[in-house]
Amino acid sequence: MKKIFFRTILFFCITVIGLTCVQGTVIANDTNKNTPLVTAAAEVDRSSVSIGDKVKYSITVKAPKEYDVRFPDFGDNLADFSIKDFGSSERGIFTRTHSQWYVLDTYETGTLAIPPVTIEYRAKGSDEWHEIVVDEIKVEVLSLLDGADSNAAIRDIRGPRSLYGLRYLYITLAVILIAIIVALVILYIKKRKKAEESIAPPRPAHEIAYEALTALKQKDLTGTGQVKEYYFELSDIVRHYLENRFSLKAPEMTTEEFLYHLRETDQLRTDHKGVLREFLSHCDLVKFAKYLPEEMEIEASFESAKGLVDQTKERTEGVEAT
Repeated sequence: MKKIFFRTILFFCITVIGLTCVQGTVIANDTNKNTPLVTAAAEVDRSSVSIGDKVKYSITVKAPKEYDVRFPDFGDNLADFSIKDFGSSERGIFTRTHSQWYVLDTYETGTLAIPPVTIEYRAKGSDEWHEIVVDEIKVEVLSLLDGADSNAAIRDIRGPRSLYGLRYLYITLAVILIAIIVALVILYIKKRKKAEESIAPPRPAHEIAYEALTALKQKDLTGTGQVKEYYFELSDIVRHYLENRFSLKAPEMTTEEFLYHLRETDQLRTDHKGVLREFLSHCDLVKFAKYLPEEMEIEASFESAKGLVDQTKERTEGVEAT
């Protein structure tokens, strides 16, 4: 009977430990016991990768809605990993879930550690910040040469191949010459035709954006329950404005691809990049994560889009959206 009792206790303990450690997730402990419950967790999508592969590292903090949460700024690197992309989101009504994710890669091999991360939080209106820490996570990075046969023989290069006859060479040169002549003739005709036509100057990008925003508001999609359609059109207006204003191929990229490209450009100020990042991330929550925003959030998204146009437009007069 004693053996059965101890085996039962041992099985229960192993089950509890297994449920708290899933797929590299680390749950942090709140160091301040006198505040409402604040929890933080960190995880990676893969605990073992080959060198050069991407690893997605995520931090999730749950706190009451009356609390502010502040994540650290890692810059371009997180320990032995380079940060290639990142993003954030926030959801929830009474308890807010704050998420921050990073796409990492490295060209170091072995067992690498993502160090402990300290997140700060405080009650809104308070000057006192508290800290909560997530433990380090280890990632095994394997070399592509692992398991390769070091005794494999090196094959000799292939022998020379014979060239085709002179007739083939003459035909090829004649085709190339004809193609060049045809291309030059077409280019000359197009330039001459373009010079003869009177081309009106293109409309400023912000005028097109203002008209599109005004038309979207007049449709009243949110009033008829078409919130997702509203956010698709709103984000599309902003993306086409960026393309027309700065020649950024925003409509052709996913949000992650565009935000990564945005970090490399100096056409927008840092504060504009931050507003744009939050705007697109919020739109994606509604479009793809089935998040239903409140009326104030919908209006804030519209004002964010219009404000971005206001602050980055060319300094010419135009018709503004109402």
